[in-house]
Amino acid sequence: MAQQNQANPYYEFLHARRLEAAGDADGALASLQRAANADPASAEIKAEIAALHFRKRPVARVEAEKAAKEALAIDAKNVEANSILGYLYATSVDNARAASASPDDIKNAVTHLERAVAGTIGIDLQMQYTLGRMYLRNNEPQKAVQVISKVVAQSPANESARRLLAAAHVSAGNLKGAIATLSEVIDFVPELAADLARYLEQDGQMREAAAAYTVALAEQPSNRELKLQRILALMKAREFTQAAAFAGEARKQHPDDLNFTNFQAQALFEAGDRNGAIALAEASAKANPRDLQTQLTLATLYSDAGRTSEALTITESAAKTFPNNKNVQFMLADAYADAGRTTDAERVLRQMLASDPSNARLLNHLGYMLANRGEQLDEAVTLVRRALAVDPDRPEYLDSLGWAHFKRGELNEAVKYLMAAADKLPTNSEVQDHLGDVYARRGSLQEAIAAWNKALAGDGQGIEKAAVERKLEDARRKLPR
Repeated sequence: MAQQNQANPYYEFLHARRLEAAGDADGALASLQRAANADPASAEIKAEIAALHFRKRPVARVEAEKAAKEALAIDAKNVEANSILGYLYATSVDNARAASASPDDIKNAVTHLERAVAGTIGIDLQMQYTLGRMYLRNNEPQKAVQVISKVVAQSPANESARRLLAAAHVSAGNLKGAIATLSEVIDFVPELAADLARYLEQDGQMREAAAAYTVALAEQPSNRELKLQRILALMKAREFTQAAAFAGEARKQHPDDLNFTNFQAQALFEAGDRNGAIALAEASAKANPRDLQTQLTLATLYSDAGRTSEALTITESAAKTFPNNKNVQFMLADAYADAGRTTDAERVLRQMLASDPSNARLLNHLGYMLANRGEQLDEAVTLVRRALAVDPDRPEYLDSLGWAHFKRGELNEAVKYLMAAADKLPTNSEVQDHLGDVYARRGSLQEAIAAWNKALAGDGQGIEKAAVERKLEDARRKLPR
């Protein structure tokens, strides 16, 4: 019997399959080695040896790779050998950190998986899925979309494939495609709801994002992060009453999490219940004197309610307690400015800038403050240009630069930068108001009216509604009849 096994590679091949199925991997490997010795020109036997090493746990990578390469040296199109090498390289990519994955491993994974897919009859879903992942790692999102779409077509409820296809669409610049990929199955694959919500937010569909977060929460009712994201989406959608209600519910469910109290206060304030919002924030600030965000929430509400001195008192206290917190220092500068203490506001910003001279946010903040005051306008332009050198095309900085040019009377420069800012921030009321002012100064009343209407329809931040309405009325009166 032993003599027959050595002389018959086909028998040894089948015998190896039986031994592996019986749990005898070593016996199977010995049988395959006898088959390979009997038929050294067989790529299939070498490929089967590679596959056996690959299936072992832990995987015998070195042996699997060696046998697969020996098989491909005989037949470069061998499906089994190409698939084993493709999976081995893909595993190396997966095991490496995202930034440290070898480009050669990624390219080799793609090359061998492509060959394996091309030689496979029908669709091997796992192979296609892995190839799609490697296309993404190789910065080939369109190819990833094509491959993963085949997996989704064969397995419509496959959560991982849907998620990967959506990511491929986003990488290819097709956010709508990602949304459609997840939306069409969300009713029976609710695990994808959180991903869908995030894509909807990126697309500016805040109400729809909040609805998707609600679906996600039905699956994960205790997930605090999802609750916070839903509240934030509703606030961005200006659905403040609903945001306040959800924040109130979450506050009861998670009394230790002050984020929900802060968000509820902010939402109540925006919904029109200013007294209720401030009372809630005051109680929370009193109960949590060392919680920075709680103190700053109350300071912000005081400021928005016109209670400038109270806002300044809280912010000064926070700045003393947290002297190295840049957000607190920014708020302190704004609080001084709101209180008319512009010298103190400028002092705070210059002190921060002295220790962090390349901070774009600081450069812009000081530059805009000077421009708004109509003082040191040359320096204001210089400061904002420095901010843009650090963070080019940032719309808030473009607005500041345009506003500084406007204050200097340089209307052509002003309109150039403000138009760019307004295009990037179409719902930002302050930017649209600035653009309207420039158009009006240039005598372009129709354009000014359009910009001011956008300002009134926007987020309402940074403008006095009554003042914008007066400018609108005045411009309309001046229009030729």
